[in-house]
Amino acid sequence: MIRSLRLLNHQLINSHCHSPKDLVSWMGALQAQNYPMSKWAMGIRLPASTIRTIDKAIQGGEIIRMHVLRPTWHWIPKEDVRWMLALSKRNIQSALKFRNKNSGITDNLCMQCNRTLEKMLAGQTHLTRQEICSVFHRSGINLSPTQMILVMMQAEIEGIVCSGIDKNNQCTYALLEERIPPTPMLSQDEALARLATKFFQSHSPASLYDFAWWSGLTRCEAKKAIDLIAPDLVQDKRSSPCLWTHTSCSSPQRHNTESLHLLPSYDEYLIAYKDRIHVIDTQHQPKAFNAYGTFYPIVLCNGQVVGTWNKTNQSAASISPFHSKIEIPQIPLQRAVDAYKHFITVKTP
Repeated sequence: MIRSLRLLNHQLINSHCHSPKDLVSWMGALQAQNYPMSKWAMGIRLPASTIRTIDKAIQGGEIIRMHVLRPTWHWIPKEDVRWMLALSKRNIQSALKFRNKNSGITDNLCMQCNRTLEKMLAGQTHLTRQEICSVFHRSGINLSPTQMILVMMQAEIEGIVCSGIDKNNQCTYALLEERIPPTPMLSQDEALARLATKFFQSHSPASLYDFAWWSGLTRCEAKKAIDLIAPDLVQDKRSSPCLWTHTSCSSPQRHNTESLHLLPSYDEYLIAYKDRIHVIDTQHQPKAFNAYGTFYPIVLCNGQVVGTWNKTNQSAASISPFHSKIEIPQIPLQRAVDAYKHFITVKTP
C-alpha cells in the first residue's frame, strides 16, 4: 500500500499535472542536483511532455532552480521562491557555516561579490558561472572553484541571484528581482503549513523524520508544521516510525498491468525520504546511493527499486538488476525506454 500510494502521489502513475510548473508546485520542490536528469524527473511525471516542454518553462522563468530547503539545487515555482528562501535561509546558512569558514568565505567577501553581481547582471543580463568568474577576476576578486560555488550559493540564499535563461546548454544566473515578480510574503506559521501541505500531499505516506530531512527544517520546526496541518493528516500508528498521509490522497486502484519506471538520479521517490526501506531492501541500498550522497538512476518495478540503469544512446538503456534472480518484465521495460527516448528526442514547438 505504501508504494502504491507513493507512486500515485509522486505523479508516476495517473498524473494529474499538465505542465512543469503544475508538477513542481504540486511536489513542493524537485531536487535538481543533476541538471539534465532533473529535466527527466519532470518529464517522467508529465507523460505528454518532451525536453522542449521543460526547457520552455525554464526559459520563461516559470520554474526556478535554486538552493532552498537543504543546501542543494531544487526546482521550485517562481511564486514560491521568496517565502521558501525566507524559511530556508537560517538553516542552510547554519549547514554551510563550517564549510564556508574552512574555505575562507567571509561576510565581507560575500558583500563584495554581491555588489559586483548586482552590477554585472543588471538589465536582464544572464551569465554562466564561468562568465561571472571572469568578471570577478577583472574586478580583483580571485576565487578558487570551491569558493566560487559557495559564493554563488550564498548569493542565492541572500536573494541576490537565481537561475536564468540557458546559454548554449549551460545554466546561467540572473538577478532575482528582475527575474521574479514581487509576491506576498508569508508568516513563519503560514510558510511552515504550506510547505508541510505540499510535502505530504505529494510524498505520503511519510514520517516526521522524512519531512524534516526533505525540508531541511529542525525536528521541532517540522513537528510544528505537522501540528499546523494535523486536521489534514491521517496517522498510521502501526508503522514505526509512524507515517502520515494527507487526506487528499486517493486510495490506489488495483492494476492488472505491471508498472516500470526508469527514474533519474536524485529522484524524489528515493532521495526525499530519511527511511528508504519501504521501497528498497537494505542490502541493495549501497547499489542505489552511496555514503557520500550520490544517487544513481534507478529501475522501479511496481514501486520497488530493483536495479539501476544508464543511458547508452538515444534508443537504448543499460539495465543492471540488483541480482540475477530479479526478472525485469520486458514489455513494461520497453515502454519505459520508449518513453525516455521520446522525451529526449521528439521536437515539440
